Amino acid sequence: MNLIKKYNYIFFAIISLTVLLTSCSQDEVKVVTPAEEVTNLKLQKLQEFTRGDYTFYVYKKDTGNLVVGYNEVYIQLKNNKSGNYVENATLSWKPLMHMASMSHACPYSSIQKVSDTKTLYKGYFIFIMASDDTEYWEITYDYTSGNDTIVEVASRLTVNSATGRVRYKSFKGTDNVSYFLAMVEPAAPRVGTNDITAYLYKKVDMLTFNPVENYTVEIDPRMPDMDNHTSPNNVNLAYDAASGLYKGKLNLTMTGYWQVNLIVRNAGNAILKGDSITATTPASSIYFGIEF
Repeated sequence: MNLIKKYNYIFFAIISLTVLLTSCSQDEVKVVTPAEEVTNLKLQKLQEFTRGDYTFYVYKKDTGNLVVGYNEVYIQLKNNKSGNYVENATLSWKPLMHMASMSHACPYSSIQKVSDTKTLYKGYFIFIMASDDTEYWEITYDYTSGNDTIVEVASRLTVNSATGRVRYKSFKGTDNVSYFLAMVEPAAPRVGTNDITAYLYKKVDMLTFNPVENYTVEIDPRMPDMDNHTSPNNVNLAYDAASGLYKGKLNLTMTGYWQVNLIVRNAGNAILKGDSITATTPASSIYFGIEF
C-alpha cells in the first residue's frame, strides 16, 4: 500500500468510526418524556388534582373508567415548584367507601414503580360495589420523597357498575367467609390457548381484605349458545407466590360467548363454592364470562 492510499484508508476509517460513535451517542441520549411514558402504555387520565406543591395524575388503561372488579391504576406525581416529575417517590394508598350508615374498604395492592419508566407508579383496586351521588369511594394517598412528605391526601373517585361479561364474583364460602374473585387476564381473548389469571381475597373485617394463598380455582369453559360444549387442554388456576395471582390456561376453540364455570377449593381440597357441570347442572353458581 503506497503512502497516499494508506492515508486515504486511515481517513475513511476515522470518518466511519466518527459516524458510528455519533449515531450511538444520539441513541444513548434519547430521552423518553413523562408524557411519552403515558402514551407508550396507552393510558387514559382518570383525574388530576393538586395538593400543596404537588399535582397527582391518575391513569388507567382501556376506557379510563373505574369499574366494580379489578382495576389497574397508574400514578404520576409532579413537583410544581421545580416543574419536574418525581422519580423516587414512596407512595401508599387506602380505599374507603363512604355509605349512609357505614364505611368499608376493598381488596387493593401496594404501589410499585413501573419497570422501564422513570415517573410511573402502579397498583390495583378490586372495587366491590359501585358509587353514586351519595355513596362514594375515596382514596387516601401518602407520599414521601427524601424529607418531603404529604400525608392523607384524599381524592374522591367514581366507580361504575361493570358492563358486558362477568369478570368479578363475590361469594360466601361453605366456611362462612366472604370471598372476592377478580379476573385479570385474558383482557383480549383469542382463539387458542390463553393465560387466565385472577386475584382471590377474603374479608377479615370491614377494613381488612387479605389475599388467599394456596387454594385452587377449577375452570370448565362452556359455550351455552352452542350446546354447552367445552374445550380441551384447560389448566386450573393455581396460586403463584411470586405474583400473588392465581394462574392457569384457558383454551377457547372458537369466537363467541364462553361461560367459564368455576369451582373454588381451599388448601385442603374442600369445595368452598361452585358446581361441576352435568346433564342436569348446565352452569356453576359462580363463573366468568368472556366474549370475543
